Amino acid sequence: MTNLEEKYGEIAICIATRARPSEIGLLLQSLRTQTYKKFSVFILEDNPEDRSCLEFYFVNYLVTRLKLEGHLVFFERTPYTYGVSKARQRLYEWASKGDYQLFARLDDDVILEPDYLERLVKVIDQGYDIASGVTPPLTPSFIRNSETINIADEVVLDKEGNFLIDYDDCGFQYTGEKIIPCHHFRSCALMKRQVHEKVSYNSKLSKHGYREETLFSFKAQIEGFKIGVDLQAKAFHLNCPSGGERFNDQMQLAQFNQSQLKDWVKENKDKLCKLFPYRELTEQELKRDNNLAK
Repeated sequence: MTNLEEKYGEIAICIATRARPSEIGLLLQSLRTQTYKKFSVFILEDNPEDRSCLEFYFVNYLVTRLKLEGHLVFFERTPYTYGVSKARQRLYEWASKGDYQLFARLDDDVILEPDYLERLVKVIDQGYDIASGVTPPLTPSFIRNSETINIADEVVLDKEGNFLIDYDDCGFQYTGEKIIPCHHFRSCALMKRQVHEKVSYNSKLSKHGYREETLFSFKAQIEGFKIGVDLQAKAFHLNCPSGGERFNDQMQLAQFNQSQLKDWVKENKDKLCKLFPYRELTEQELKRDNNLAK
């Protein structure tokens, strides 16, 4: 047992999935290789109408292997389609019945590097309440210089609560070791129990889930929690079509969630403008890619 495992104990791994048996198999295999060995796995299948992922031999086999290797693995199916935000909230409420102090939310289409969980725990150990990493594509991609970034996914608002910039920095790989503050985490994250006890996922979002992590991040920071990113904690994003875009009307659902985010930010602008204060932006910053819906 490592010092970190002794200090923080068992992590509750929370995975919401829908129609992605191949991806779940790859994720479970990457969990088997983690250097941080103390974890239990909670899988919520938000897909009651189709074949269960546990009916696929390789997924069932990997669940069995995890159990044989000393991990608890729990599985549940939703009675109807919850959508991402509601499914993540259900996962925490389910896992929180156990005596876990750390909860990891993992997307169902990532492959974790072996030191991923350990790196996130180290971020927590440095004083952050929420820890995240980067989710670059599995295929070779552009690598950014770590020295060019000091805040991940930075947000700048004007006095009316409008987004001036909202960067998306965590979909890349980076050159060097660096843990930096973050304004909103991307996809996967590890967080303390205290965060979930004060912050819940937004119940008004559509089933698509777009922007659920941003809203959760903002609510957490209003409560005084700090978010940190390890630029070398890699959860490779598969970007594959199977199960991928879950719903035929996904564009409309995403646009609805974007409007929900903007409305919520304006409603809470007084608090958020203290967290993300207005400043003059350089021409280079204004030209930089961001993830604002047009």
